[in-house]
Amino acid sequence: MTQESELVQLIIDNFHEILRYLRQQYDELSPELKKVVESIPDFLSDIETDSQFINKREVYEIIAKFLHKNLNEELPLCLDATHIICGEDDPRLLKERTEDAEKIAEDAKELILTIKVHYELLKGLKYNRRTEIFYKKKNQPALTKVEEKLDWDRAPSDVRSGYLNEEKKISTFKLYPIE
Repeated sequence: MTQESELVQLIIDNFHEILRYLRQQYDELSPELKKVVESIPDFLSDIETDSQFINKREVYEIIAKFLHKNLNEELPLCLDATHIICGEDDPRLLKERTEDAEKIAEDAKELILTIKVHYELLKGLKYNRRTEIFYKKKNQPALTKVEEKLDWDRAPSDVRSGYLNEEKKISTFKLYPIE
């Protein structure tokens, strides 16, 4: 278990104890504290230690910011559109879709040629995550890249296992178009 996941577990364990105590005293709590007690389970469900999920969420946010900038639409709608074009079906990531998000997804498909994410092993068990968005700009191909350095334990599990099992130093994932 990594230090980060141990810390998350410690926080969760303590929150459960605090929540248990507060629920026992619930009838005597002030209205403000009752609201806090009622919001704790939602807060706990938002804590995530799954590196695959965290990476997906971070990459989708990069794509959504790109769409926001290039399509001039609201960021939450761009995030929904990103989930649509990338075929995301994880309910933890999805919100209720609107027709607006479907329309933005169609506009995104007209703009974007392909989206790829590369994970490259660096020295010291660090990874470089490079998100590449190839798109049309004035009828010419263009490229936006976002590079980030990650610790080994923050890389997706399939990237880590690819290195451990096959000594694969670069892993590439194509998010769009879906094949």
